[in-house]
Amino acid sequence: MNLSVSASGLTLGQVPSGFDLGDKAKAVFEVPVTAGDVGVQAIDISLTTPDGKVLKKTLTVPVQVNDPEVAKISRLGLAKGQSFTFDENVFAGLVAGSGKAVMAVGPLARLNAPGLLAALDRYPYGCTEQMTSRALPLLYFDELARVMDLKGAENIQKRIDEAVVEILANQSSTGGFGLWGPGEGDFWLDAYVTDFLSRAKAQGYVVPDVAFKSALANLRNQVNYAPDFSAETNGGGEALAYALMVLAREGAAAVGDLRYYADVKGEDFATPIAMAQLGAALASYGDQARADAMFRKAAAKLQALAGPDVEQVWRVDYGTRFRDAAALLTLAVEAGSTAVDREALTDRIARQGTNLSTQEATWALLAANALIDRPGAEGITIDGKPADGPLVRVLDAGSVTPVVVRNDGADTTVTVTTYGVPSEPEPAGGNGYAITRSYYTMAGEAVSLDRVTAGTRLVVVLEVTPFAYGEARLMVNDPLPAGFEIDNPNLMSAGSTSELGWLDTLQDVQHSEFRQDRFLTAVDWSSDQPFKLAYVVRAVSPGTFRHPAASVEDLYRPDFRARSEAGVVTIAR
Repeated sequence: MNLSVSASGLTLGQVPSGFDLGDKAKAVFEVPVTAGDVGVQAIDISLTTPDGKVLKKTLTVPVQVNDPEVAKISRLGLAKGQSFTFDENVFAGLVAGSGKAVMAVGPLARLNAPGLLAALDRYPYGCTEQMTSRALPLLYFDELARVMDLKGAENIQKRIDEAVVEILANQSSTGGFGLWGPGEGDFWLDAYVTDFLSRAKAQGYVVPDVAFKSALANLRNQVNYAPDFSAETNGGGEALAYALMVLAREGAAAVGDLRYYADVKGEDFATPIAMAQLGAALASYGDQARADAMFRKAAAKLQALAGPDVEQVWRVDYGTRFRDAAALLTLAVEAGSTAVDREALTDRIARQGTNLSTQEATWALLAANALIDRPGAEGITIDGKPADGPLVRVLDAGSVTPVVVRNDGADTTVTVTTYGVPSEPEPAGGNGYAITRSYYTMAGEAVSLDRVTAGTRLVVVLEVTPFAYGEARLMVNDPLPAGFEIDNPNLMSAGSTSELGWLDTLQDVQHSEFRQDRFLTAVDWSSDQPFKLAYVVRAVSPGTFRHPAASVEDLYRPDFRARSEAGVVTIAR
């Protein structure tokens, strides 16, 4: 029998060119495979029988890097007469094939709208707030999404329709929404989701009438029974103001309520975004004077809180000062108000941070949409041709064609956002937290991963230690090495295995996912004490595999994050 085995993107060990096979006999060959380029690779096998018949088979082997991605943002000025070449240099220091870069030129670049849209599109988690945040900007940046070739961008209508269905799956019978499933009790989340549904409906998308009316009725009921608040008790009213804004847009708010809250309680709202949302509600009813007064109050409160957040404080509105600044700018511009300094707010947003939460990215995109009527292309050429459509280009590390941008007009801005996995893993460490990962036998004995026998079950224990007291919605993310798979997650989530009685782990979590390639758990944690999480894996594939670092991050203050050591796992037969 003649044998031929070849591969692309993979390195194969010794393969015999042929072999003798007796009558009804069987031959087994082991061929070592070493992963190379990231992507779906192929192994082509061809066997020729003695009578000349050729048997062929192609095996597909997905190669991926599970290590956490990093984002790098570069901004530069492009003066008249200057050029910029967008090429493979943007992927320096990243694993080959793992990167993607987005370049924006002109008005879209100032707030890095394409980079933010790409960041939301690549966001790996999926609670109701995060699904809403990914879908909301697509209502206004559909053309940009197509240029960037985002997933589903060829049919934005379908993608938003699917998002509406997924979000409404988390609506309860009362009209409210749960974060990880049908639920109620999160007034601000209810207002945020209903805001998206209202905006989608206004843009011509289909929103089921019964679900939308139920969401509005839920907001009205909660407004009617909203508790009192005052500045002396550290304010409040965050969700109330948002609900009033959404109801006012739909013509369902009582104008007397809006004027009461503006005239009597205007200074008592806890956050700038709440003041701005009440201003937007008043503007919806044509009361521009009161609206401008609320926008000025919001701007003054934001100015008093100048600078980024430095503490982890639980906010019911999932927000930060950055998010509040972007929301104030968005709502004031949408309301046609000149009561705020738009340029100062835009500068504040443009110069802050690279790690943005979904709330921060979404409201920054809404601000960009409110400020930009049409991307300007005057004097800009791309590869020698006048720019057509949004001034955005995308490079994929797997297929790089350099792009040359030249500016023959007024001075402009270029922003490049690159995503990818570092070729040199970042060391263990963190800001605000530390995370460690340990392995044990089912009986609780510590083990190393230098030689694990295939079929062995192990307990993975993740320990997260805060550096100080903090209040946060945390996500713990543990990517699996390719040789492991999660074992019986239903048993673990039910806590019904008696042999793990030695474990002292946190059971009260918001949500857990046992994915094919990773373990995810959302934890609300307000403490300076550590906590542990655990799950069971099984060694399934012999070989040596890279073991990416585990990580923990504050979902709404993503600068607070930590990672463990990366490593290597060897699985023997």
